[in-house]
Amino acid sequence: MDEQRAAEALARVARGDEAALEELYRAFAPAVLAFVLARVDSREAAEEVAADTWLGCWRSARAFRGDSRVLTWLLGIAKRQACARMRRPRPTECALDEAAAEAVADTGADGDPAGALMEEAGVSEILAALDALPEELAETVRLAWLHELPYAEIAAVTEVPVGTVKSRVSRARQLVRKMLRRRL
Repeated sequence: MDEQRAAEALARVARGDEAALEELYRAFAPAVLAFVLARVDSREAAEEVAADTWLGCWRSARAFRGDSRVLTWLLGIAKRQACARMRRPRPTECALDEAAAEAVADTGADGDPAGALMEEAGVSEILAALDALPEELAETVRLAWLHELPYAEIAAVTEVPVGTVKSRVSRARQLVRKMLRRRL
């Protein structure tokens, strides 16, 4: 779903249109669930947090100001819901839906840091390396590489300055390369 259509659907949700919420759900539910799965300790907890996220979307749609993408706004709700639900221990694995896995696999020789690493390693090796990173680095690069969010939107979701996002991505890239070289 393109951003204009998503913003229009969210505006309709703000007016109480359940069909518009369903439209947003069909478009963004896999990304929201993948995002939450990386933050909670079980699939059951992730599904509860994702459901709470959609309830939060319904209740808070009027608060959307349009200064970020709809997905970024939804992920912000998801992050707050996950924190409230779990005050979590670090998850041991990151489940991805097929679309997210394909998005990672499709990056390549276009100069993208994630794509360059993919040329050397498989998806499972990349995900294992991400799981081994400190949580703040892992969260940042998942948003950058798997959800393909711009740094400004990652900063909004993680509530840190853009400069911090850039340094985290750079540091994570170095650590992931180091881990992959040891494994390959």
